[in-house]
Amino acid sequence: MATLPLTFEYHIMIHELYLVAGIFTVLVTACDFFYTTVSFNGAGVLAKSISNGIASLFLWTNKKTSSRYLLKFSGVTHILAQVALWISLLWFGLFLIMMSDPYSVLLAPGGEPASAINKLYFSGYVLSTLGNGQYIPNDGGWQIMVAAFSFAGFIFITTAMTYLMNLTSAVIHKRKLSLFISNLGETPEEILANSYTGNGFDRLTSVAPNLQQMINEHSQNHYAHPGVHYFYSIPRSESLSLNLTNLDEALSLAQTHIKMDTPFDQDLRPLRDTIDKFLNTVQHHFIKKAEAEADAGPGIQYLQKTGIPLVKQPREQPGGHERRVLLGGLLQSSGWNWNNIYNPDGN
Repeated sequence: MATLPLTFEYHIMIHELYLVAGIFTVLVTACDFFYTTVSFNGAGVLAKSISNGIASLFLWTNKKTSSRYLLKFSGVTHILAQVALWISLLWFGLFLIMMSDPYSVLLAPGGEPASAINKLYFSGYVLSTLGNGQYIPNDGGWQIMVAAFSFAGFIFITTAMTYLMNLTSAVIHKRKLSLFISNLGETPEEILANSYTGNGFDRLTSVAPNLQQMINEHSQNHYAHPGVHYFYSIPRSESLSLNLTNLDEALSLAQTHIKMDTPFDQDLRPLRDTIDKFLNTVQHHFIKKAEAEADAGPGIQYLQKTGIPLVKQPREQPGGHERRVLLGGLLQSSGWNWNNIYNPDGN
């Protein structure tokens, strides 16, 4: 006789565990989903973890194969994996909640309690509709809960679609910015040479305000749509990590190698500060610091042929090494390296 109460208490405990685990899973999933999609503060813990894992896999494959072909699938893989994770966890959480009561879901014809498989099927069905009538929630609180989850599923789908549309716009903006910089030159030396008019760097200074605005917008997109970083590009002209590093290195060359009687440094200081803010954004979420290769350096001979006034002894750049470490991390986070900057034809 003593075994019956013990068995009863055991089943009660199991059902309570189902309920607690289900509520916890749903809350964690909802927090991660809404933090990623509408908080404008970066990705949630779950989304960030799965993104880091997928990015590491793609970049490892790129390094081993020396081909960027597979990188073009990175962005869509990240998005599909995140959405699949959120849907699976929300589905599983609702299933656990329904498992906390043997009579939470009933078979419509006779009112018999549904099996675990039936509840799993019904849980998935509820997230998109209110069901097809084959299975029904029990009276009382279960009916309200099913209606609430059906509404939550609708909100989830519409929010995810809005997020994906905005993410698409962010990716397009990223590539437009990259092409904008690439049109100035494909290497740091080319950017300076193409901008020099004999009296200054008028071409670069004239587009600096537009570049500042576009870089600031892209920097904010990293918070609003974290997945934008993982949409890698195969052509050099469309890779922002590569072209932004080219631009920043051009500014560094101007500070260290060009005579100060030119108005370059003063006119483009705001642009440099804008790049600083972008690097500060990505270093906390997307990149790891990486030392520059010893043989990667500017081609001063190329600049000498253009007639740009150069100093005999390069000046020191405060914080220059730390800056290049961050830029090296930015390059590596997109499958590039410093040799792609100063030796593009050799890769």
